Amino acid sequence: MNDSTPVGRVTVALENAGYQRIVDGLQVGELKFQFPAAFVKTKSSAELILVADIASESEVQLTRKVDGVARALDIAASTRSLTLVVTGPRPSASALESLGRVCRVLPTGNISGDDGDEILQNWLAVLLPLTLPQPESVAGNSLARIHAAAQNLGEATRKLIDVASQGQRAVSNELYSIIDAAAIQAKEKNT
Repeated sequence: MNDSTPVGRVTVALENAGYQRIVDGLQVGELKFQFPAAFVKTKSSAELILVADIASESEVQLTRKVDGVARALDIAASTRSLTLVVTGPRPSASALESLGRVCRVLPTGNISGDDGDEILQNWLAVLLPLTLPQPESVAGNSLARIHAAAQNLGEATRKLIDVASQGQRAVSNELYSIIDAAAIQAKEKNT
């Protein structure tokens, strides 16, 4: 499925992040709500995400629907947090304030251009998993750079850097050895 509409792009981004689309429409208790898309996290999150397109309905209608969902969740004693992703033109400040009283609001703005996916990723960042560099590659590269720069340093410093890859205890032991050697050397010099 390659849906290039704003709601379709949001749907693809959320599904790729591990959210599961509620297929048969949103139902809370006995009440059914119509949204272009609704999602829940498949595993570890108790978050309900609603997707709306402000271009296809008025701010007043959207505010009423979201208020209804929030009240229904309260009545059902649900622990789910509510997030609304709004596509299309940016809602007015008063609409954002009204919506923000009952849920987290993420207005995506115009995501139809070539940079639309990047803009969408920025707006949805709080919902998407972080991408971090591999820890071993960062530490290994940093330690290699330090080791190369240490060639111009003193012998004691090079020894500390050499044992750094073995962990804190090895560095502490090497530091104690350096201090002990300096103390013995100073004592011999004074006698």
